[in-house]
Amino acid sequence: MNENKINILDILLIIVKGKIFIIIFTLLMSVIAVVYTLVVPERWSSQFTVFPIIDSNAMSLNIGLLEGLGMGSQTTARAINQKNATVLKSRTITEETIQKFNLIEYFNITEEDSLKAMEDAIKAFHSDLFYVLLNDEVFFMTVRITTKDKYFSQEIAQHYLDFLINYSHDNKNSIGRQRRELLEHRILEITEEMQFLAESLQHFQNEHNIVEITEQAKAAITTYGNVIQNMLEIEIELNYVQNQMPNSPMHRDLISRRNISLEAIRNLESGYDNLPFLLSMENINDKIFSVQEMIFRLELYQRILQTVYPQLELARIEEINNMDRFEIIDLPNLPGRRSFPKRAVICVMTFMISLVFSSSCVVVNSIVSDEDKSKINEIIKLIFKWKK
Repeated sequence: MNENKINILDILLIIVKGKIFIIIFTLLMSVIAVVYTLVVPERWSSQFTVFPIIDSNAMSLNIGLLEGLGMGSQTTARAINQKNATVLKSRTITEETIQKFNLIEYFNITEEDSLKAMEDAIKAFHSDLFYVLLNDEVFFMTVRITTKDKYFSQEIAQHYLDFLINYSHDNKNSIGRQRRELLEHRILEITEEMQFLAESLQHFQNEHNIVEITEQAKAAITTYGNVIQNMLEIEIELNYVQNQMPNSPMHRDLISRRNISLEAIRNLESGYDNLPFLLSMENINDKIFSVQEMIFRLELYQRILQTVYPQLELARIEEINNMDRFEIIDLPNLPGRRSFPKRAVICVMTFMISLVFSSSCVVVNSIVSDEDKSKINEIIKLIFKWKK
């Protein structure tokens, strides 16, 4: 029974006897591996790593509120990383990247149909070029871009980092952002209305020669009252003279003075052409009302703005607090060494595998009997025989 056993020395003896085949096969495969690493296109990887920043107090409060709904995990760093990874893998950003960097030509896609070409480019992009690694232990997210050019890899990686930053700051639809946009829209409307009222007020004042409506109204009323009073005094004196000395010089003088006063009253009521800043009495109330109404509306809008602006600042603060913030651990790097092919690794692995495989073939060939070899050959012939 011991004669049928094969020990280590027997195996070594078999390997030594077949050393020529082993050496030739191993050298041949090693040469093929070297040629492969020299011929295959080089690939370079650029990557960046980010770490989400979570407010521990806010996170613990949110988890406590949402645990009953099964939503507490949404506030964790893992959920933020998964969401960001999903966004970066989305079709929208993928198509935008393919179009921006002309990756259809990079992948040598010759499909004439633009939709089919885009589908092929997206498939090639996610299988050969783009890779996202999520570390659930330390909550790092690493994005790696691998292309045939080191600068091209860094450029695409930087594009993805910029997109992630902009998405975090500008695209997250939070309650704070909705309030901020609503308040900004309202402030814009109020500002435009105030500008329109200010221009209307200025146009009205220029058209009607208004400088200070209150003072001008007081001056017009005082002047009108003085003329009326003077007119009444002339009428009293004229009635007396007309009864005592009709057609006398004094009577004619009083009539002339009365006519002048009447003309002055008519001018005050309708307006003086040579005194444009003296308001006419016939529409002084309308002018005062119009000016006061516009001034009141301007003051009202100013008070509304004084109330809305603090709310806008609070909404901005709330939006910042609700924003997904992250720390950039590594910026997109310019690779110093290629990621593929690893010439030394490939050559060493090929050498070791070839050595083991050739040695195994020699040992198996020595162990198998001639009868078994003939059976194996017969099996091979039957497998590859096309006709019976």
